[in-house]
Amino acid sequence: MKHAFVWITAMLFSCLLSGQISSQWSVGEIEQANTAMNVTYLDPIEKETITTINLARLFPQKFVEYELKNFNGTRKYGDYLRSSSYKKSLMQYLKTVKPLPALQPNAAMASNASCFAIELGQSGRTGHKRTSCEKIAYAECISYGMTTGKEVAMQLLIDHDVPSLGHRKICFNSRYSKIGVGHLSHKKWGQCTVLELI
Repeated sequence: MKHAFVWITAMLFSCLLSGQISSQWSVGEIEQANTAMNVTYLDPIEKETITTINLARLFPQKFVEYELKNFNGTRKYGDYLRSSSYKKSLMQYLKTVKPLPALQPNAAMASNASCFAIELGQSGRTGHKRTSCEKIAYAECISYGMTTGKEVAMQLLIDHDVPSLGHRKICFNSRYSKIGVGHLSHKKWGQCTVLELI
């Protein structure tokens, strides 16, 4: 039991030391959200993406206070979200929504997401059209240009300048319980992250 606590605490500090996830979360809350903690096929950015989305699903009201309220943009693109109506609408949504279960990582879905991230990255394309990777009936979100897991998650949850809020709706859909993430380099945008959910 003591060994498990030390391991969880180490993982918590790993997330916090990235400078991305707020230190206001308890060890227990991070443990619930960090469903990919012991997964070996995901890298730290992919794990942080899942953890951040899970924090929003599990603790929506706290997520507003701990993560969203003071998030105005990214290191790379500056604080373009300071007066975003999309950020404001997400805050309103999270203040009233009921918690959802955490998404669980899935190896086959992660492999599919990585395949497509490679395809997009090498070609420099954007969008959902595949030429070589198998198309499976997953709900799909794609982030471009984000360098940390939290930035990826926030881009998809806020959905700035996406009138349909399609990414946000997928991330908060109660039907989805499994997730695969693939984060790789992209010829045009620098980084590309593909999420597959089912």
